[in-house]
Amino acid sequence: MQIFGSYYIERGAKMNHVFSISIALSVSALTMGTFPVSAANFNTDNSSLDFSQMFIFGDSLSDTGNAFTQTGGAFPGNSLSFEGRFSNSSIWIESLASSLNLNPTAFFTNFSVSPDGANYATGGSLSGDQNIFDDFPLGLQQQLESFISPLLATDSSANSEALYTIWTGANDYLLDPLFTLGFTSQPDAPPNTDTTINNISNAIASLYNIGARNFLIPNLPSLGISPLATLTNTSNILNELTDEHNQKLEDAIAQLNQSLVGAKIILLDVNSIVNEIIENPSQFNVTNTTDSWSDTVLAFCPDAFLGADGSVESCDIDVPNSDEYLFWDIVHPTEVSNQIVADEALSALKSEFKTVPEPTSTFGLLGLGVSSLAISAFKQKDKQKQKQKI
Repeated sequence: MQIFGSYYIERGAKMNHVFSISIALSVSALTMGTFPVSAANFNTDNSSLDFSQMFIFGDSLSDTGNAFTQTGGAFPGNSLSFEGRFSNSSIWIESLASSLNLNPTAFFTNFSVSPDGANYATGGSLSGDQNIFDDFPLGLQQQLESFISPLLATDSSANSEALYTIWTGANDYLLDPLFTLGFTSQPDAPPNTDTTINNISNAIASLYNIGARNFLIPNLPSLGISPLATLTNTSNILNELTDEHNQKLEDAIAQLNQSLVGAKIILLDVNSIVNEIIENPSQFNVTNTTDSWSDTVLAFCPDAFLGADGSVESCDIDVPNSDEYLFWDIVHPTEVSNQIVADEALSALKSEFKTVPEPTSTFGLLGLGVSSLAISAFKQKDKQKQKQKI
């Protein structure tokens, strides 16, 4: 079985050095996000959406190569990974960005911000200042510091016309089953949904205080339906944690939409999206919602790998079609699952941002004096979560 592979890296000092230089190298690059972009992006199919940049924070569900680069290609340690993604092809955030005519760079691959923004999301990140790997200091807090510190150093503000996404929390709850399989060290404390939601709320507030105004915050799919949960017999507790997390996240976002004047924070209900796939797989041409596609392929062809075009190489048998699988490995979604999430994310943005975000002046650190916007959250479609046994 391969989920993370054999992770190794020169320990301690090297990673701390890598993180410290990221702040220094990104100062000049980030300032481009503090002013309205004169030539606005325009997509005729999505003309109601006109975000000038994207800034992305989170874990492996949104990582487009940061962990892969920072670990010298060791994480994810899966030969069926597409260019360091935790999937067999491009992931949801890339598809969404493409729909918005944006192409943000993976920040920790070269410590730079493109005119379209940057992706700070890093595989293994927890919602606080830790990673599932003890010697890899890239949690959500370090991602935020890499974005915010250069702005503070230059007395600048974040781009108020950009879209900011934060998808985190899964790793907070998966530490115990990952420890059971030997992928991480034993957790110091049991998972706490209040702590995770506070971390997410604080992250949104921190970005708001530096000038961010437009947010997309996905909730979690029911973690108990994953192959990881089946392998470790943790389906019930993981589903309970997911339900608690999602309800508290919805409540927190509703409160933030009321308290953060001028902010528009959209809750993307990924949980209902995934439950719909499981309940009606034929509607999505999915036939397998329980197994890991990559583990299935590697069980028959241990030397298999993805070619440049995304096809499976070094395997003489007909491999299963990844488009028919929900899971790429024992946690992460396949390309087709990512695309479904991306489509729903775009739909949610279209629904909430019916007009082009209004240009605003440069914000102070407290972001005061901004005119009120219509406040609404993308509500959950299905309060009763799927409790599938697999």
